Amino acid sequence: MLEGSSLNGCGQHVCVDVASWNVAAVNNNPFEYWVSCNEPNYEILMEAVEKMLNDPDHDACIENIFTTAMFEDLMVEMAGINLNSLDKIEKIWTADFKTRKSISAFLKDKSIAAKRLVSMPDRITNTINLNDGNCVKRPTPISAYEGPMESIDCWWREWKKFMFHTSVHTFGDKSQPKTICRLISPIQRSKYPAISKEEEEVSVQLQILCLAILDSIFLHVLISAGRDIWKDVRRSLCDALIFQKTRNTCQIIADSYAHTHIFFIQEAAGVFVLQSQQNPQLEAKFHILQPENLDGKRDQNSVILICRSFFDVDTARDVTKEVLGGMEMDGTFIAPGDLLVVTVLDRGGRGWLLASFHGDSNGLSTEPALQAVFRRVRSRYP
Repeated sequence: MLEGSSLNGCGQHVCVDVASWNVAAVNNNPFEYWVSCNEPNYEILMEAVEKMLNDPDHDACIENIFTTAMFEDLMVEMAGINLNSLDKIEKIWTADFKTRKSISAFLKDKSIAAKRLVSMPDRITNTINLNDGNCVKRPTPISAYEGPMESIDCWWREWKKFMFHTSVHTFGDKSQPKTICRLISPIQRSKYPAISKEEEEVSVQLQILCLAILDSIFLHVLISAGRDIWKDVRRSLCDALIFQKTRNTCQIIADSYAHTHIFFIQEAAGVFVLQSQQNPQLEAKFHILQPENLDGKRDQNSVILICRSFFDVDTARDVTKEVLGGMEMDGTFIAPGDLLVVTVLDRGGRGWLLASFHGDSNGLSTEPALQAVFRRVRSRYP
C-alpha cells in the first residue's frame, strides 16, 4: 500500500494498493530454475546434468560437439543471406572457439555473458510471437520447441531450417515478414562495453555462431546425462512453466491482485496486452496502458494496469516521448517498450504520474531514466 499526496498540489492524501511484477516474458527456458516437480525423473536428470557439468572428464572440446562440418554448413547459410566479413568469423572459429572446452571455457565463460553473445540472440529467437496469434520456437532444449531433437544431426537440420529458411511476421510488426536470423540485431559497444570494437563489427554473425554452439552443447549434455528421460522431463516442465504462460500470468493478476489500484508490469510480451484484454476479469477491473511503440520482437515491454473504479481512464496520456526527450544520455540505452510514463487523473480529480521501467543495460540507463522522470514531476508539479 502506498500513501502519498496528489501531484496537482491540492494537499490531499490518498492510500492506494500498488504491485509490480517483472513477468520475464522472454524467459522460456524450461530448465531456467530448479523447481518442485512431480515428474519422477526430474531430480535424477538434474543431478546427472550437474555431475556432468562439474566433471572435467566430460568437458569435451567444442569441435567434438559442434563439428567443423557443422561450422562449414553455418558459413554457407550465412553467406546465402549475404552476411559479410565471414573471413573474420572463420578466424574466430579456428583460433578460438573450435578448441575451447565446451563447459569450462564456453558455458561458464562470463565474458560471453557480458558480451550478450548468446543471451541476446536467444531472447530474440527462443519464442517468437506472431501477428496471427501463433508462435514459433527455436529448435533447442532451452525453448518449448516440440519438434525432433533425438540427435545432434537431427537437431542441426531443424535449427538451420528455422534460422535461415523460416520467415515470420512478429507480433505488432507492420513491415514485411523477415527471415528469423534477420531479427538478430548488432550488439552495440556503447551499451555493452565488454564487446570489442572488432567483435561489434561482426556481432550479428558472432551471435549466430555462439547460439548454434550453445544449443549443440546443451543438447549434447542432456543426451549424455539422460538419454532415456530428458525429453519426458522437459515436456513436463514445459507443460507447467511455458505453455499458456501469458494467459496464466493474466489469470494470476485477475485472481490475486484484483484489489490493487495500480499494477506495474515489466518485460511483458507484446501479446500480453491482447490476452489481458481477452480476460474478462482483468478487462472489467483494469484499464491497460501500453507503450505507443509496443515491441513484439524483444518482448520486453513495460505496461501499467490502472483500476477503472479509481481512475478516470479517459484522462490517461502517454508522456513517454516527452520524458525521453529530457534524458541526458545516449538514447540507444532505452529500447522501444522499456519505459512507459503516463499522466492520469483519479476520480477525485487528483493528478498522477505513473512510470514503469526496465532497461537491459547493466544498470546504465536506470539513473538517467529516473532523473528524467523526476524532472518531469518537478516541471509539471513543482
